[in-house]
This record gives sequence, C-alpha cells and structure tokens, in this order.
Amino acid sequence: MNDPPDLSAEEREMLLAALSQPIMEDDAARYGVCLRLCGRRLLQRAGAVSMANGWHGSPHAFILSRQGWSLLKDERLRAPIRRAG
Repeated sequence: MNDPPDLSAEEREMLLAALSQPIMEDDAARYGVCLRLCGRRLLQRAGAVSMANGWHGSPHAFILSRQGWSLLKDERLRAPIRRAG
C-alpha cells in the first residue's frame, strides 16, 4: 500500500474532526486547510449524496472521502496497543 501522506498537525486535526461531523467553512484559515485536504483527496464536499443519505446540513460542508477514511483507519491499526498489567 502507499505510504501515508505527510500531514501537518492542523490537517490531521481537521481529518479527525471530520470523523464526528461534517466540517463547516467557518473562516478562511479553516477553509484553506479543507481545500488542501481536498487536493490530496482526503476530504470532499458533502454534496447531494450526503443529503440523500439523510444529512440536512449545508451541501458545501466538507466530509471525509474514501481515501480519508482509509488513511485514518490505517493509522489506527498501526498504533501500538497498550497492554494492561
């Protein structure tokens, strides 16, 4: 599989935030980070598909793309497991 892209802390934080809810374009800085992640195909616009699946927010919000989900899933699987005891 491909190596994970080098993400800044701000980009990684934005991806993790997109796990819980779509990201709204509040300010210019946040919008810029979302667009960078869209360029890397890790985020995408919510669009009509999200609305068809029952989300009633803005179609201009950002959600995780399939590649974004895969990246976060792979990172979780690579994380060391803590052992109790």
